[in-house]
Amino acid sequence: MLTLGDFSAWIIVDGVPLQEYDIRKKDSEIACWIPSEAGKNFTVKWKIKTNICTTTDVYLDGKATGGRTLRAGFGGTDHEDSKSGIYTSPTSQKLFLFSRLDLTDDDAYLDTNHTQIGEIKVVFHEGVIVSDATFAPCGFKGAEKVHERSKKAISHQVGLGVEEQTPRQNFLYSRRLRTLATMVFRYRPIDILQANGLAPPTPKPPAEPQVGEKRPAPPEDTLDPTMSGDEEDEDNEEEIEALEARLTVLHEIEALEARLAVLRNKRRRMTVKSEPGVKTEPGSTSIRKERKRGRMTQFSGVIDLT
Repeated sequence: MLTLGDFSAWIIVDGVPLQEYDIRKKDSEIACWIPSEAGKNFTVKWKIKTNICTTTDVYLDGKATGGRTLRAGFGGTDHEDSKSGIYTSPTSQKLFLFSRLDLTDDDAYLDTNHTQIGEIKVVFHEGVIVSDATFAPCGFKGAEKVHERSKKAISHQVGLGVEEQTPRQNFLYSRRLRTLATMVFRYRPIDILQANGLAPPTPKPPAEPQVGEKRPAPPEDTLDPTMSGDEEDEDNEEEIEALEARLTVLHEIEALEARLAVLRNKRRRMTVKSEPGVKTEPGSTSIRKERKRGRMTQFSGVIDLT
């Protein structure tokens, strides 16, 4: 909600006020950015606390859409009013909505002034009622064609939606005496506001656990309504069978490793045989010498006479 003195204004979509970003105030004017979504209807709402006669005008994309006048003495207690569309008769209106920019390459639209596309402006005037008035159609027709070279990073504009029936309206003719407050809502898609640092980034959802990563255990006093006791038992049985199968494999691996160690030790203890025709060097572990009858006997079958 933008507020200046006795005046406030805000924009509603789906019954909820839009978030306002980068609010800036200068003298009797205050401005902000709001997120727009194509296809969404919106309502301009305002509040007046002063007791003086006040006329409130609403401008969309720089074009007047008519106003409402609060008689003197009817404010002062947070009087609220709103505007949701353009009256097509005393008992019907076409609703405001955010729509996509209607682009064209027709040069006939090149010099059209589109500098205020993307703005909703609410202006509060001190006024005086001149007379009652009869219904007259508003000149606002909704979305217009925009030359593709003139869009300047704008992707939405205000259009008119479906027509709906309303209670019969009374119309007044009033004269504006002076401007009391001006409030400007500059609308853009939320991703554009975020890309320009005008709105915070959308919070990221919690990361899903990776393969093999354990999920955090729920609190002990928290029950999981999606799992019954029978489902827990079935899961436990499946886990037991899987673990038993893994243990069987591990036991087989251990037995194989033990047998391999025995064979390797046995190979190291075996006597290394010499190749034929090669004299075995003294001190070799493959030769056992025994002095008997003045000669050396080699148990490997090769005799070295001394």
